[in-house]
Order: sequence, then C-alpha cells, then structure tokens
Amino acid sequence: MIVGCFVASKSVYSPAMAFRVPTRLTIEPGCCAARLGGEAALLARGAVALISDDGLAATPWPEVAHESLRQAGLTVCRLGGVEANPRATTIEQLAEKIRQNQCTAVVGLGGGSVLDATKAAAMLATNGGRCADYIGRDRYSRPPLPFLAVPTTCGTGSEVTWVSVISDEATRRKISVKGESMFPDRALVDADLLASLPPSMVAATGVDALTHALEAYTGKAANPASDALALRAVETLFRYLPRAVADIAGDSEARAAVMEASTLAGLAFGNADVGPVHCLSEALGGLFDVPHGLTNAVLLAPVLRSHGASIERQLSSLAPRILGRPAPTAARGEVLSAIEELVKEVGLPTFSALEIPPTAFEEVAAAAEANGSNPSSPRPMAAGDYLAILTAVGR
Repeated sequence: MIVGCFVASKSVYSPAMAFRVPTRLTIEPGCCAARLGGEAALLARGAVALISDDGLAATPWPEVAHESLRQAGLTVCRLGGVEANPRATTIEQLAEKIRQNQCTAVVGLGGGSVLDATKAAAMLATNGGRCADYIGRDRYSRPPLPFLAVPTTCGTGSEVTWVSVISDEATRRKISVKGESMFPDRALVDADLLASLPPSMVAATGVDALTHALEAYTGKAANPASDALALRAVETLFRYLPRAVADIAGDSEARAAVMEASTLAGLAFGNADVGPVHCLSEALGGLFDVPHGLTNAVLLAPVLRSHGASIERQLSSLAPRILGRPAPTAARGEVLSAIEELVKEVGLPTFSALEIPPTAFEEVAAAAEANGSNPSSPRPMAAGDYLAILTAVGR
C-alpha cells in the first residue's frame, strides 16, 4: 500500500487546522529488501548514510539494507551508536560524520530512537550547530538532507512525524526539535523486520503505539482524520498484539497488523499530538534514561484513569472496539480495565519496575507540566496533578 500526500490546509501547520501527510509511505511486508535501494536512489546522489542502532547488529537487517543500497549504485556510510534515548551529543556527532562523508541523503533503520536521531542529524548536517539551538518549531534555515525511514519496531510512529525527541545531557531533559521539512521524505514499513524482535520488545512498543492512538483520540487537538486512524489502530492492537507477542516470528498476520497499527497511530498523533502520558514519560526518560515505550506502557492506564469524566465520551465510543459490545457512559471503567488487562496479558510490568525514587517525583511532575504537549491534555494538568499520579502508582 502506498500513501501519498493529503494536505487539508496550506496555512501554517496546526493540528486543529490541517491533517498533513507529506511522507510517501509504503506499507508492505518485504518492502525493505525489495524497494529500499530504488527509493533511496530517488533521493540520493552518490553517498548515503545508513544509521542504525547496535541492537540490530545481531539481525540480518543492516546487511539487507546495505546490500539493497549498494545494488542501487549508492556508496553507503554505515553509522551507529544511537542510544535508547538518543542523546544530543550523539546526534551532533552523526551530523558531523554525514558532512565528512559528503552524504546526500540519510536512511534511518531502527526503532523510534534511531528514527528521531536520524531525523535530527539530517537537519543538523545542513544547518550546523547543536541540537539545543533548534528547540521548538522551524528554527532552522536550510532544508534537511532527504530522509528515508525504515522502522524496525511496532511502536515508533516516527516514520510519519515531524518531530525529533532528544535527550539533552546538560539539562537532563527531553527536548523537541521539529519542522515542516523534518517529516521523512519516504518511509518503508516492513512487518518482516519485526520477526527478530524479542516478545518483551513487541509488547512494550505495541503498547507504546496504543498510547499514541489513545492520547491522540482523547486529546484536545483531535480531528476527524486523526480520530479515524486512532480508532483503527486501537482496534487492531487489541485484536492482534497478544498474538504478535506470543509468536512474532511465526504469525505473519499478527505481525503485519501490529506494524500497520503502529504507523496509523503515528499518523494520528503526528497530527493531533500526544498528552500527559508522554509528558510524564519524557520527563522520566530525560532524568533517568528509562525506555520510552515501556514507560508509556506502564503509565497509560493510570493516567487515563486520572482524567475521569473528561474522556468519558471517547471511552464510551471505544467500547465496541475494545469490549466487542456497546457500553454506557457509566461503564467507562470497563474500557479502562480492558486496557489494564491488555498490558498485563502481554507481560509488561508495573511502574515499580522503573525503580524511580519517590524523592524525584516533584521534579518529574514539574518537568511534565513544562512539556510542550501538556496543553493537549483533555483536562488541565499542573505539576500537582502529575505528582498525584506518580504518588498513586509509586505506592
């Protein structure tokens, strides 16, 4: 399946005004090996940077990607070293290597950390400076290098978004660098790349995708297009994620379904923002370097429960997709319980597994309130509200 560009408005980007999909998107098992070289050759002239994480070294995918690029007549500069929470200094080093090797395009092969790092490195390679110079939106003057994204997990969504979330070691905070031209030019979404993932990674990234969809659907910036995508993603993940966790290598139907759902959720939150789950998760990631997907997963149900009546309409409309039957508004607790049960069914731990000291809760809560996605919350959220959630889950 190939999706082109659907632009609802040519005005300055706002989730409330437009639904934007500038990435040329291919969702097809096997498309990495079959299409990567040809797609990259449309973007690059001569040298291309292939950026992946060290965790992929034990899989065939970096070599598959390298060979496809080489067969297309491209010189490949292999780069790695991207952390689970990509650091600003790592991205700055990648950008310098891209310049030194005179790469004319970049390929990101990996999970959300690699795709976010590659996205930012493509921008820094043409603009120079440090990541912190570009915090916010459209702060750069030169277009980034062309970027082709190949996700290897079922949770990122970064292959269809305009933002790079980066760990700033100096401040111990997550920073966001975003821009209209930071959307990947092309993305190849190949479910076969999930086959080598361990079950725990399938579970954590799958619930991360569920978090993207649910926060997009319940947040203030939701729109009809993002709602449709979010609802499809939620329904698909509830149906197929347990199967994918149980047998990711052998169950090709479940593998394809969760990979598709991840991208649909990315399209939803990329146009409707995320919310308080991510505000807390990014605060915790910046301070304690905990895995983003797992943190989202353990916080999802507690944060949704804290919203109370502010999301009862959305939860009631989710009931047929999650419970298989309509539920009255008063039964929204059943939907929340189903979300909690899914997290348990796929084997994910509770918040205590993150080992966050309670003495840090106030600092985490303050950072969550300051997050740029906090205004998208379905209800007003101050540091005290975040602290109450942390105190409840930390008992």
